[in-house]
Amino acid sequence: MHKFKFRILFFSLVFFPITILLGIWQINRADEKNNIMDQYAELIKKPPIQLVNSYQYSNWEPVYGEGVYLDEIIYEDNAISNGKAGYKVYHLFELVTGESIFVNRGFIERKPLKNDLPEVSVPEGLFFIQGNVLLKQKNAFAKEINESDSRIIQEFNLANIKRKRGLEDKKIYDFLFNLAPSDPFMLVPIEKPISMSASKHIGYAIQWFGLSVVLVVMTLIAFLKKNE
Repeated sequence: MHKFKFRILFFSLVFFPITILLGIWQINRADEKNNIMDQYAELIKKPPIQLVNSYQYSNWEPVYGEGVYLDEIIYEDNAISNGKAGYKVYHLFELVTGESIFVNRGFIERKPLKNDLPEVSVPEGLFFIQGNVLLKQKNAFAKEINESDSRIIQEFNLANIKRKRGLEDKKIYDFLFNLAPSDPFMLVPIEKPISMSASKHIGYAIQWFGLSVVLVVMTLIAFLKKNE
């Protein structure tokens, strides 16, 4: 019996601070998400500005540009939308200023065979487009794979794309142009400012703090039985 109580105490002493720290971490994450959404709400109120090479853009800053869609289309793998697997479609757009930028046209569902890429139309003519700057963060879990089709990528890495697709001579912005959902050539919008809401982080924090309470109660019950 004493061994059992000791094990309960040891278990609680080890895991109680862990659950508390995880709960605090989730609360901090919720604060971060709230700050991001506050900044996003302020940012999207700003009028869009024209893409110019010398400007330092913020993530999700409203922008516009004029130009033509080229035949170069990239498919980022491992995209999920409404439970369906597919790709994020990045379409190279040549601006009238001479530079180019990959336009994020959203999500497209994949076919049963990975290398049988879904067809994406190439709009013809001169277009005025509006959207937001999308600064892609490096994904630590994404591994560079030598796909049989060089149009398929695991993450947006401009240097790799230019090398594999023979675009070294082109001046291309190192961020994405996230096309406005209202644009007729947007497929299925998929990008969001945050992947998990602050309320979900709070929910997880409550669960962790709840577990810490359970550990305390479990330990008290075990040691109170000693006096029976």
